Amino acid sequence: MPVFDASKLATLAGTALSVAGFRNQASGFDPRSGDGARRFGGRFNPPHSFPVIYLCTTRPCVVAELTRQADRQGLTVDDLLPREIWRVTVELTKVLDLTHRETLEALEVDPADLIRDDLQFTREIGEAAHEHRFQAIRSASATGVDEVVGIMPENLAGAVLHAELVQEWRTASELP
Repeated sequence: MPVFDASKLATLAGTALSVAGFRNQASGFDPRSGDGARRFGGRFNPPHSFPVIYLCTTRPCVVAELTRQADRQGLTVDDLLPREIWRVTVELTKVLDLTHRETLEALEVDPADLIRDDLQFTREIGEAAHEHRFQAIRSASATGVDEVVGIMPENLAGAVLHAELVQEWRTASELP
């Protein structure tokens, strides 16, 4: 298991990022809250910790993430439906961009460790990023399809999330 040195984050300023991403979720929840990830955990936050709003940079990534979620739970995609698809936009000023080689080198992080099934390492990164007031983490999707952005709403410092419902998937045949 790799070891993450959280003190190295203090040397990074973060990058600006204009985000226009997509997320899928069950209906009836605020797509800007991150509360589901706070309760159940996600790639960059452990259960019962802090909220994170997970976005995919493309719609194919959303489909891949939903398919991966179903597989990990021993379900079919149809078992998780219906799902709402939201487009979320925000302008961020302090993002930990784990898609940049320089950032990975500064943190001594191997890209392969960011997409492992064991989430302990990425959750350590997320906890340190949250503590160092990063607004989001950008990384490759563990599905291998495009990228994800984990937004930390507690650290937005005035940035406003805009969310627009773009589609509802009721059956797997409706997925692009």
